[in-house]
Amino acid sequence: MLNEVWRSHPRGSEGSPAGVEAALLHYAAAADQPVLVVSRPAAPAAREVARVRWANTAAAGFFGIEADHLVDLAVTRVLRPHPSGDSEGDRLSRERRSRFAVQAVTSGGELRHTELVAWPVPERDGRDGQEWFWVVTVVLPEDERAQAALRAAEERFATLAQSSPVPTIVSDVGARLSRVNDAFAQLVGLPAEELCGTGWLTHVVDDERAGVVEAVARVLAGERVVLDTRLRNAAGQVRWVTVRLAPSRTPGYGAGFIGTVEDVTDRLAREHRLAYQAQHDLLTGLPNRLALLERLADLLALPGQAGTQPGGPGSNVGVLMVDLDDFKTVNDGLGPEAGDAVLVEIARRLARTVRGGDMVTRPGGDEFVLVCSDLTDLDAVRATAQRVLDAVLAPVEVNGLALRLVASIGVVLLEGLTCSAEEVVRDAGIAVHEAKAAGGGRWTLLDEDVRQRARRALRLVADLREALVRGSVDVHYQPIVRPGRPAQLLSLEALCRWTHPELGPIPPQTFIELAERANLVPALDAHVLDVVCRDLAGWRAAHAAGQLPTSPDYVAVNVSAVSLAAEDFATRVRHSVAAAGLQLRDLCLEVTETALASDLRACRTVLEELRRDGARVAIDDFGTGYSSLAYLKDLPVDHLKVDRSFVRDLHPGSSSGEGPAGGPARAVAAAVVSLARTLGLGVVAEGVETPEQNGVLTDLGCEAVQGWLYSRPLTREALVDLLRDGGELHPAGATQLEVTA
Repeated sequence: MLNEVWRSHPRGSEGSPAGVEAALLHYAAAADQPVLVVSRPAAPAAREVARVRWANTAAAGFFGIEADHLVDLAVTRVLRPHPSGDSEGDRLSRERRSRFAVQAVTSGGELRHTELVAWPVPERDGRDGQEWFWVVTVVLPEDERAQAALRAAEERFATLAQSSPVPTIVSDVGARLSRVNDAFAQLVGLPAEELCGTGWLTHVVDDERAGVVEAVARVLAGERVVLDTRLRNAAGQVRWVTVRLAPSRTPGYGAGFIGTVEDVTDRLAREHRLAYQAQHDLLTGLPNRLALLERLADLLALPGQAGTQPGGPGSNVGVLMVDLDDFKTVNDGLGPEAGDAVLVEIARRLARTVRGGDMVTRPGGDEFVLVCSDLTDLDAVRATAQRVLDAVLAPVEVNGLALRLVASIGVVLLEGLTCSAEEVVRDAGIAVHEAKAAGGGRWTLLDEDVRQRARRALRLVADLREALVRGSVDVHYQPIVRPGRPAQLLSLEALCRWTHPELGPIPPQTFIELAERANLVPALDAHVLDVVCRDLAGWRAAHAAGQLPTSPDYVAVNVSAVSLAAEDFATRVRHSVAAAGLQLRDLCLEVTETALASDLRACRTVLEELRRDGARVAIDDFGTGYSSLAYLKDLPVDHLKVDRSFVRDLHPGSSSGEGPAGGPARAVAAAVVSLARTLGLGVVAEGVETPEQNGVLTDLGCEAVQGWLYSRPLTREALVDLLRDGGELHPAGATQLEVTA
């Protein structure tokens, strides 16, 4: 750039010092300070004022004169000597850097006190006629520097805010807006100029305006504020916004603020939708389990204490759990769509049955829970429960069919309770179970006796689960014998026995029912199978080593419907047998007719697979179901077990000779034995307890029996003693047996 100066001044171009251009380029880079290049003729030429030869952009801005117009101006035109100092010509030293005070003259005639720093440009040679050059920097006062920096920052902020997609508002003083960006104008739907001043507040929804004004007052007092409010745009739409305000102070104005306005309408809509879905059943629209628990927790809570007292929030409030009896039949018979239609209709009826302040929920499945107030006495509970039963009982039209449903209801009253919401729901479930156990289609109010029984059952379930983990559930064996004097051991039936460490022996019927409720039956079946295989393998090994004179042909293991339905049941059986070194023919799988009725096709597939590999199959409790002959036709069966209910009523023919010998029970037993012989199946009679029963079965040709007449279930130690004696058993009351035999 200095070359242009030289070209316009030929005298200088003859010997322009290389250092001058380097210096000029260096200082021109400092664009935040005004920089001039000045020159004057060298001595002994006539004295002539120094003139401006080049100016940077900052100098043009400082003086208010374009850079091209500064060139060739006398330095005294823009820089006057300070009143207390010498002329600038006396201060422009050729020997050293100099600094001196001057008065800068702007284009408007304003005088600004400042200082100059001048560096002499070295001469290339000393020939006459040369000009001397100086690089002059105008040193700005600190306040002017700060103001310039502030103006630059404000310009940068204004540019950034204007182009930002985030709606932004600025106030220089009070609640009046001095600037808004395009994003805010677009949000409100008006030009920016119409939103400046206080007019923007008219777009705040009326009932929220006082809160916004109060928030602005807090910001003007120096506090940062975040608030949610609603704005109405020019089209009349209401938008939810989050406003973030920060205090700002503008010199010469006072307290103001800077704020951003975020449109959160769509986000809040999504959050509200998710919150609704989190607390409502999507099928029926009723509150779900989470909403139920929150409502119960509120009712149970009292300041400073747990539970409720008379007159408290939970007073006269009852919880009714409604469980549809045999709803699975609707789902399985008509399909899940029909089941859903039934649930929606029942939900609608229950919502109409209760009062306005009551709550109807669907925690899941075919269960509904009602939270009803004003249940002041037993009559009020009875009336409410009966209304619910009647509402459910009315026919439901589904796919052209009129279905009549029945419900069981469990009732829990909150007053005086000191338990959690979860425990209330659990207790209501206990009461439902009691209603179902009593025949269904009725309601039961949970009392302390029922609660204590349920808690004992819960404890037993937990202890049973732990016992299965530890392997402390035992297996006893009831001998299956060929009748005679003495009877000979043929095989064994494995039976579960559990001795509680504190409560002692638990009846099998009790803990098996608990296992069914807690879904522990598969684990129980697997445990028994492992123990049986291990014990039988031990007896076989002892027999092979000559330590025992005999061993059972096989062991019968009861198999539940749940276990049969498991995909890995066959694999599990094979693994247990192989791990003990046995073969499948060493096992007999006993299946009840109830288990078969649950899923005959699946049972047949699994049993056929195992029987092909050698396992035996027996139908237990034969004759008590409704499709026994169909089972015999469709299933691979080796044995039939005559149910003890028929054996119990067996007795010898009457002496008068009237009626069939032995009565109807004998006729059924005879038919089963005859059917088994025709089909080539074995027969085992269960529950033989008297010589008379044994005699009738022997007369009928029954080849195998089991029962207390010969032996109660034996521990494995007692069974080893039996095997050591050759497996011979002598029936109780042998004298009577000889008479009848």
